[in-house]
This record gives sequence, structure tokens and C-alpha cells, in this order.
Amino acid sequence: MIVTRSWLNEWIDLNGISTDELAKKFNSIGLEVDSIKSYDIPKKIIFGNVLECEKHPDADKLNVCKVDIGTSIRQIVCGASNVRTGLNVVVATIGATMPNGMAIKPVKLRGVESEGMICSAKEIGLEDCQDGIMELDSSIGAFALGQEVYQNPIFCDDLIEIELTANRGDCLSIRGVARDLSAAYDRPIRETNINEDEDRRVGIGRILSLSHENGLDVNLRYRAVDLKDLSLPFIVRLRLAQIEDSREADIEALMLYV
Repeated sequence: MIVTRSWLNEWIDLNGISTDELAKKFNSIGLEVDSIKSYDIPKKIIFGNVLECEKHPDADKLNVCKVDIGTSIRQIVCGASNVRTGLNVVVATIGATMPNGMAIKPVKLRGVESEGMICSAKEIGLEDCQDGIMELDSSIGAFALGQEVYQNPIFCDDLIEIELTANRGDCLSIRGVARDLSAAYDRPIRETNINEDEDRRVGIGRILSLSHENGLDVNLRYRAVDLKDLSLPFIVRLRLAQIEDSREADIEALMLYV
């Protein structure tokens, strides 16, 4: 079972508990920690917003972008196919050193000046969770343009892999793991409210129709999901990649999230 600290924190308040202390607690309650991986996003990598995006005058696969980084607007040449106007992005600014050791400097790409780099998840040390650059949304919580990415707990996180025995099926979900921590730390599980959008449920019969007969003495609950043009929030894409399952249509993995 793979969890992250930020993911667990959505279910139980871990304030004041270090990841090392958390690992010791897991081991003491029979949830053996197999490994811990920490994400360390370098400094000078910040949140930005693409104000303009135009084709490079001398390169078909490059775009010239005007990017708002909070304190100023920078021109950045980007080769990602999904870059576009209005996108919230992660920007490595001049002076940043990437996880692979590359230093970000002012450069000219096919004759056009570029001050920085719009980043993919892999380029800043995260799992490769989508094609091209990261497309950020409200799922990562509040952020300000120019804010350093490492300050956001979704990105500066710890991934914990727990080795479960066959009798611990109750911990094959985030909520199940949090429930054990709740008992161990005597801290309540956070309340989670699921809002059913009535408008989205209209016409569900066109997707799926179910019935049962003979007066079965059971309580059945069905839920249908239309996967056509499925669009996942960024945080779901990232967490699916972190648990090594990036297939968007994998319902089992999606159920682990909720």
C-alpha cells in the first residue's frame, strides 16, 4: 500500500508529527513501512501563469510564451505540445538548479530569447503524471503566482510504502490506513462531505440500467461512471502516478483515491 503524507493529512490531522515518527508509529501498530521517498523541489521553481502563447517564428514545434511569475512577466520558449494561454504552470526561473543538475540560464532558442523553463512533473523530480508540462488547477490548493513550489505540501511531500500482510485488507485504502492512525494517535478522522451534483445525474439511464428480481433480501448500491472524455484533476493524476498506476480508466485506483 502506497500513501503520501499530504494524502493522509486529508483524512487525519498530522500536524506536529514528523514523517520519521509516523513511520515508527506504523511499525508499532503492525503496518510495516517498507520504504520512504521524500520529494525535494529545488528553490527558484515557482508558480506561473501563461498570459500569451504564440508559435515560434522559426520553429514549428516551439512556442513563445509570456508568463506571469508574480513579480514580473518573462518570455519563455516552450516546446511542450500542451502549453497554451491561461494555463497555470510551474516555472524554473533563472538561477534554479534542476534535480538533474542543469542550471537555468538566459538562452536564445532559434533566435528568440528565453528566460526560464516551463516544467513537466518529471523535470522537477516528481513522477511523470501527464504528457507535456504540468497543467495545474485548484486541486493542489491555494497558491500565488511567484510562490516557490516547495512551499506547497502536495509537491514537497513524503511517499510511504507499507508492506501489508494478507489479513490487513482493511488498510487497502487511504481511509483504512488513516483509521488505524486515528486509533493510534487518538485523533479524529476528518469529516468528508461528498456533494452529489443532481445535474450530473440526469440521464444516467442512458449509461447503465440495472434491476434485480425475486425480492432479494439485500441492500444494493450501484454507481455508474461515464469515462468518455475523462479529465482528472492534477492531484489525482499525480497520485495515480505515485502509486504506479497512471491509467486514467483504472476505476480500482480511482476508488483508492476517494
